[in-house]
Amino acid sequence: MPKIIGASLEEHRERTRDKIFAALAELLETQDFETITFSKIATAAGVGRTAMYNHFPDRETLLVEYALHETSDYIAQLRAGVSDSASPREAARAYVRTQLELNVSFHMPQSMGKASLTESAAERMREHVLLIEEVLRTIVRDGVARGDFAADLDIDATVRVVNSLLVGSTSRRFSPSALEDFVLRGLGARV
Repeated sequence: MPKIIGASLEEHRERTRDKIFAALAELLETQDFETITFSKIATAAGVGRTAMYNHFPDRETLLVEYALHETSDYIAQLRAGVSDSASPREAARAYVRTQLELNVSFHMPQSMGKASLTESAAERMREHVLLIEEVLRTIVRDGVARGDFAADLDIDATVRVVNSLLVGSTSRRFSPSALEDFVLRGLGARV
């Protein structure tokens, strides 16, 4: 019988999943997801191969769950970065700065994007992008409601464009203050 790690079965499951996610992250740094097997992950995580199937029915589910797991920490940091803002304008500036800071310290391995996923798994992978976008969408809605931003903004399109700009490697070519001003102008705020 395997040894339970943690004070409860629930804690054991969480710790095992964390070990699996950490092992997957390490493997993704050097290998394409398509070449990573459950056996490789189990060995790197120090868990039995059957434990992999107890947590994830297949590799695709593992990849989606890993992306959502990583995104939850990212979103917590993003929300913390904008939480002290006194206005939507300040929150938009803080959002830009925080996104740029997180892009330096946090990244999804490129090899994840090369995974061939079923349509339903690809849709679930997009969920993590929508969760991140929701932070900015809330700021923009508040700004429109307060009159800080243009009333006729297409909020969804604007959020996608701003996030595409900030998440891409192109954003590193510009100073944070220049990007903050650019985003505010795009939102219809005076700079």
